[in-house]
Amino acid sequence: MNFASRARSWWQATFRRSSMEREMDAELRFHLENYAEELIRNGVPPPEARRRARLEFGSLDRTKEECRDARGAGWLECLLLDVRYGLRMLRKNPGFAALAILTVALGIGATTAVFSLVNAVLLRDLPYRDPQQIDYLFEPVLRIPGVPLEAWGPLNGDFYDWKQQNHSFSSMALFSVERSNLSVGDNAIRVGGSRVTSEFFQVLGVAAELGRAVGPEDDQPGKERVVVISHALWQSHFGADRNVLGKELLLTGQPYRVIGVTPAGFSFPHGPEALDSSGQVTDVWIPYAMTLQQKLSRSDGSGNAIGRLRPGVSPSQAQAEISTITAQFDSLHLPMFQGATAVVLPLETVVTGGSRLALLIFMGAVVLVLLIACSNVASLILARASGRAQEMSVRAALGASRSRLIRQLLAESLCLSGGGGLLGALVAFITIRFLIFIIPGNIPRLDEISMDWRVLLFTIGVSLATGLFFGLFPALTMSRGQLTDVLKAAGNRSVKGRVGALHRGLMVTEVALAVVLLTGSGLLIRSFMKLQGVDKGFAPQSTVTMNIQLDPRYNQAERQTALFRNLIDRASALPGVETAAAIDQLPLGGGESISLLSVEGYPFDPKTFFERRSISPRYFAAMGIPFLQGRDFTDDDSGEHPGAAIVSQSFARKYCPGQSALGKRFRFGDDNPAQAWWTIVGVVGNVRYWKLDAAPPMQVYTPLWGVDAGSASVVARTNLPPDNIASNIRAIVRDLDPSLVATDLRTMNQLVSQAGAERRFQTLLLTIFGALALFLSLVGLYGLMAYSVQQRTAEIGIRMALGAQAGDVLRLVLRQGANLALAGIALGVAGAWCLTRLMTGLLFEIRPTDGSTFFGVVILFCVVALAACYVPARRATRLDPMVALRHE
Repeated sequence: MNFASRARSWWQATFRRSSMEREMDAELRFHLENYAEELIRNGVPPPEARRRARLEFGSLDRTKEECRDARGAGWLECLLLDVRYGLRMLRKNPGFAALAILTVALGIGATTAVFSLVNAVLLRDLPYRDPQQIDYLFEPVLRIPGVPLEAWGPLNGDFYDWKQQNHSFSSMALFSVERSNLSVGDNAIRVGGSRVTSEFFQVLGVAAELGRAVGPEDDQPGKERVVVISHALWQSHFGADRNVLGKELLLTGQPYRVIGVTPAGFSFPHGPEALDSSGQVTDVWIPYAMTLQQKLSRSDGSGNAIGRLRPGVSPSQAQAEISTITAQFDSLHLPMFQGATAVVLPLETVVTGGSRLALLIFMGAVVLVLLIACSNVASLILARASGRAQEMSVRAALGASRSRLIRQLLAESLCLSGGGGLLGALVAFITIRFLIFIIPGNIPRLDEISMDWRVLLFTIGVSLATGLFFGLFPALTMSRGQLTDVLKAAGNRSVKGRVGALHRGLMVTEVALAVVLLTGSGLLIRSFMKLQGVDKGFAPQSTVTMNIQLDPRYNQAERQTALFRNLIDRASALPGVETAAAIDQLPLGGGESISLLSVEGYPFDPKTFFERRSISPRYFAAMGIPFLQGRDFTDDDSGEHPGAAIVSQSFARKYCPGQSALGKRFRFGDDNPAQAWWTIVGVVGNVRYWKLDAAPPMQVYTPLWGVDAGSASVVARTNLPPDNIASNIRAIVRDLDPSLVATDLRTMNQLVSQAGAERRFQTLLLTIFGALALFLSLVGLYGLMAYSVQQRTAEIGIRMALGAQAGDVLRLVLRQGANLALAGIALGVAGAWCLTRLMTGLLFEIRPTDGSTFFGVVILFCVVALAACYVPARRATRLDPMVALRHE
């Protein structure tokens, strides 16, 4: 019989069972009656003929069973019978069933929730056409430390040379991230925007849902006043009007004509798809329209570069070609950019790379929790083993094979795992909602987390796997029972033999896994505490910030200075405001400005970089940054005519050791006599502008007045609620210019919290896993000790009858629990010593083998394990010897 015939036979026997049974019964009776009639024709009396025919054919039921097995339906019937019997057994033990199902549900629910996160971030394809063919292109100067790769967009001239000379990419595009003021009636709102070159949408493989995308005809000076809007903006501000094409809207005070609407869900770049787009959703795309001079520039980069690989070209081939082309540009670069190299990375790697390690560690951690849950359930099943030993032995004596017993026991385990899987799906759904609430915004693809078909399939697979895992070893152990062994062991209730050994082994495994998870969470807790206590350089309390984006009407530094001076003066006069100031880029606000300096009296060092900030007077007072020497800026200091500058403490220590830095001079760039000198008039403390977990480079501050800033953030130190100050400042902005809008209201405490959000999430999640593992392992340890006391009741009674005191019994039970706990702790410490090294990238100022963390985890587990063992041990000391001796 070929495969198709067997499959057809199985299908008919399974899903057309009643008709197949009737046909089989009629056929067997037909053959039986024919044989009897043949015997009658040969002279055998009818009753004797029918008797001999039945003897010849044997049992009809057995023959039917053989036919069912031949058709492949017998195993399904047996499975259904086993499942029904397993459900009846669980119904008779509701306490055991409820505890086992709840334990499994916790493990499966947590595992499914974390897998849904891994699925959304790492497994699900990006929502672009053939995303595996899309690459990012960077041009970093590797000798410059501390600058993230995403900040190294290519220089304009290099990008257009890449585009002309390469053969690996079919299309390449530049894009930048910016915020725009969208005027709606008499009000203005802030929207996320992006400037793009003509092939941007082509690279991503995204077509407009309505109208068209930005094309070559738009990406030219004088023809760039067109805009593509997002589906969300089309619905929210244009009422999904299909006649929106051709309408004009005002962006940063300039009219733009709508030419297209993107498909629903498209908002590239957003999240980690660009360095500056974290927390931003892009709603408008406008053409770059660079001039020829801008395209040829090798002193400036206009943003991020992406490209679509030609079919059959790998990222490594593209990397080799672009690197060869880039090497030709070095002599054309300014000293700051000399030594630049090309880096080609798949889009998926850039988007998910920062989260990949943490997610894989979380997935590993939650799998450990699931293993602990499985070990707990296996221990519960083994605890019932002695109660069912006689049942298994009688079944074996009646002819059941060992494989048949194992199948029965596994069917019961699968009933438990099935119930745990159903409840676990509900736990996962709730947990996913919780994760979405606590996950920081810099985790990519947060909006895509859901229980899709892949997650549901994973849940089913995990449910089956856990049922087999926690059911197989107990089934193998329980199916070895012999009736003679049961009769010989009557009345012996001690935990001995294979069952006891396996039970204790599972307990040691649980403790070891819990120690590993507790150690990992302890390291993250200590790391996060170190991060929270780090000196930020400013006082975040009571400081409110908001951003003001200017439009082209303020294209002169004098107009910008007048606006910000007026705004700051009026904000400072508000009741409850101690002082107000402005800065071009806030600390921990996501922006960065790196410069080269030439310090008077020192040779120019192209490998040393400085953070540069432009600030208004009283900025240090508003931020709570300590002044160490000299004076603050005044309204007479201007950035237009280089003069006064303020430097950080680290700058002063390096270039003015043991002496005052006041009066020292530097100039931006290399040691070019054409550059003007800046004179240091003050020294302030070091400030962490970029990240909390990275030491700040040396910093220089120059006056904001007279500088073409384009936008600035207002900071106000106040004792009033932030919303009150924000509404007052917005009112001042509307009074000064109704077309401007003050957005991004945040306190500095919020920015500090946001800067540590990812580490806080990592710490919280692993701590939850550690706590869950600790709880499950201690419940298991308590259950084992309670079961052990129950099984050794007669032994304990004999000991007490022979003179053992309560303290002796207490030590006896505690010693047994301590041996298990210490063995598990030793294994767990050894495992943690090896595995925590994978967490190095998640730790801050803490070694992965931190001794104090390991010691604290050992002490914690010893104390809690002692408490878990003490209750059963205390109960054992209260046994009445006469009652214990009668116990069976």
